[in-house]
Amino acid sequence: MSFLRIFRAPALLLCLGFLVASPLRAETATRLVAFTGYLPPLSIDKQHKGISVELMELVAEEAGLEIEVRYAPWKRAQVLAETTPGSLLFTAAYSASRKEKFRYIAPLLYTQSSFVTLDRPLDTIEEAIENNKVIGVHLGSFRSHILKRSGLGNLEEISSADQMSSMLRAGRIDAWYTMSIRARYMFQQQGYDPEDLVVGAPVSHGIQWLIANRDLDPKISSRLAAAVSQVWRDPRYWQIVDQYTR
Repeated sequence: MSFLRIFRAPALLLCLGFLVASPLRAETATRLVAFTGYLPPLSIDKQHKGISVELMELVAEEAGLEIEVRYAPWKRAQVLAETTPGSLLFTAAYSASRKEKFRYIAPLLYTQSSFVTLDRPLDTIEEAIENNKVIGVHLGSFRSHILKRSGLGNLEEISSADQMSSMLRAGRIDAWYTMSIRARYMFQQQGYDPEDLVVGAPVSHGIQWLIANRDLDPKISSRLAAAVSQVWRDPRYWQIVDQYTR
């Protein structure tokens, strides 16, 4: 079974209207701050970077911008981006409440989320509720809102992926609701065998967006959107994704 849960769907960007014909590297450089969380393997830390961090480096290169990436716990990263004029935030799922606070610029990644267990597959939220499963989910994440909205109350909301994987390994939670690439990456990092993981059917599909503080100059937003669409065409895009998802 393949653990790859990131869609190769650049064609969808055509429908979203992000593709442009000409590169943007000739534009004058502008310095921006971009906040992200500790969300491995999408964003890890300054030393190890992560998929979305390396993609943002390509976006900065393409847009002719200087982008300083700053890491914080995910809930804190969102607050910092909301209160820092002209800043960026990645990677963020779409929600109506977040739309009121931020400007959505372009999708960086397409993902699927599933219940990850160590025994039998858990395929649906209804099955988790019926069997009174204890589910681990990232604190402040859109996945947490999905589970709560669906009536699943037996939740353990944890701020770090390493703690979540340890809890799953120790049997303190029955399943982890996440991207399977995240669970697999964390198991490898902690010396566990990722082949022990059992990934259920996809429960939700998502877009991981680059978004911005609403005070960001619309011209800069346009440059970033155009740069993202160019990066989707860049062969380095999938080289970056593949090196974290083997």
